[in-house]
Amino acid sequence: MGSRGSFLESGGFSTPHKWDTIDYIDGIKVLVPKDEKASMSLPERSNTPGTSYVIYRKDGTFDQLRVFGADRIPQFDIDYGMHQGKKYLHVHYYEDGVRSSKPVELYPSDILYRKYKSLFKEVIK
Repeated sequence: MGSRGSFLESGGFSTPHKWDTIDYIDGIKVLVPKDEKASMSLPERSNTPGTSYVIYRKDGTFDQLRVFGADRIPQFDIDYGMHQGKKYLHVHYYEDGVRSSKPVELYPSDILYRKYKSLFKEVIK
């Protein structure tokens, strides 16, 4: 539904405009929250089928990439963060719109790493 209760022609839901696009890297939108005090998180849904968003920490290091499918629901996230006391680059896959709680470590030899490596600023591998 749209902001006034009408359904959207684009498929029935709208993502609130909480982010600004500040750049593009290889066609992927680099987002920042409009509210500087807001958490550094990405949209849960996309208004554009098959799009991707990336967000960086305030110090410029890579934080998260979210890739959406044709249905505008996330397919996977690539995160650089802590799990079980270890900071590493990892993937969370989505199944039926639900993010897996079990990360899969991402290595330089992996296809996803090679495809998105231009985004991984300051990632130690």
